[in-house]
Amino acid sequence: MEIASNVHWLDAGGSNVYVAVEPPNIVLVDTGMPRKQSAIFDFLHTLGHAPTELTHILVTHADMDHVGSLAALQAASGAQVWAGADAAQLISRGQSPKHMPPVVQWIIDTFMKYGAVAQDKISIFQDGDTLPFLGGLQVLATPGHTLDHFSFFSPATGVLFVGDALNTRDGRINLTPPRITADKTAARRSAIRLLHLSPTVIACGHGTPSTRHTPDDLTNLLHSLPET
Repeated sequence: MEIASNVHWLDAGGSNVYVAVEPPNIVLVDTGMPRKQSAIFDFLHTLGHAPTELTHILVTHADMDHVGSLAALQAASGAQVWAGADAAQLISRGQSPKHMPPVVQWIIDTFMKYGAVAQDKISIFQDGDTLPFLGGLQVLATPGHTLDHFSFFSPATGVLFVGDALNTRDGRINLTPPRITADKTAARRSAIRLLHLSPTVIACGHGTPSTRHTPDDLTNLLHSLPET
């Protein structure tokens, strides 16, 4: 589904994946759970592109449901992976960041590894960088849900890729759930930073992308954010 000019959304089952089509660049934001590469390549095919035309993969954070298919996609396409420094370290070990309740985190750390990507195949971005996609894609450090979390904003299109910093439920924009948040104070601060951008489209990692919110909706959400 096209959510903005040249920006497409795929519900990959478990999390969302986004594709920006700007030939010669085709850019993927996050990769879903493991074994989703076929669904993603099928989606690219519906857009008229072969797997080898995928040129870049941007990572919001190293949770398995966002990078589970990263290694397979990169190997099949040769795409350049982009991630923050902390996420790159985790991805190179096939390890998710720590932000879950202790017992759940132990299960994830012990039994739920995903395919690793060698660090020499990962380019590192940092807060304040601008990537050459969608008219200049701003890189924003948005820790909270996880400490390695980044978001991406395209002022030219109004699209904000928020990963798990925000989500939608029942048609409403919400903060990352507290029980799976590494740092609640940082999560609130990150949400404020994102909402102040007044994006036209909030491309979240979970839930339907928000395309019909108004500036008043964002202001009301800002005012409703819990104190920590």
